[in-house]
Amino acid sequence: MKKEKTSNLEIPQINRFYKMKKSDVEKFADCAALAYEDYPLFNYSTCGRNGYELIKGIIYSSVNSIRNQVIAYSNNENADAVAIFAPPHYTGSKTIPFLLYGGLKLTFIAPPATFFRLIKYESHAMKLKKKYTNHECWYLYNVTIKPKDQGKGYCSEILNPMFEYLDEINQDCYLETHTEENVELYKHYDFELLEVSNIPKTKVKHYSMIRRSK
Repeated sequence: MKKEKTSNLEIPQINRFYKMKKSDVEKFADCAALAYEDYPLFNYSTCGRNGYELIKGIIYSSVNSIRNQVIAYSNNENADAVAIFAPPHYTGSKTIPFLLYGGLKLTFIAPPATFFRLIKYESHAMKLKKKYTNHECWYLYNVTIKPKDQGKGYCSEILNPMFEYLDEINQDCYLETHTEENVELYKHYDFELLEVSNIPKTKVKHYSMIRRSK
């Protein structure tokens, strides 16, 4: 029997939102690229270049390679506010799919070290995720709001319905972030801080957080 795609999973709480299709990946990546300007993780992974096109390319390749494994939705067709959740047993983006689904094009604009840094980061992130969850809870892969729409309540609008669903099915949710400001933001959604580490051999902070089901 063919395994059903996670992207086809029916979750009543988020039915009113716009669900990402294959043709929407670029729009979703655009939202994230705009929101992640000068973000510590991308300052590191892009070797300080941190340009919009490079960040968008990284996110596009990552999301495109896992789009059938995740639930990705936005508040409208323009993808002004985006949330991406991965179900239990998600173990991270894989290098070969990343390259095949857009990553090879990055070789023309990305410093060579970018690919090694992305792999090192993914390894560190998934090691901590496994440490605290054994990959048995949901994972908030990404939530971003376009800068022009920040402060309008869109983050709560797109996150709270999914958290209601996770409470209903008695599932925890894990995430990582890289700024103290975001730690305080996620605490408003009942996430608790598990560990503060650094991406190996860098000064980039890595905050591991979890939201226990109610």
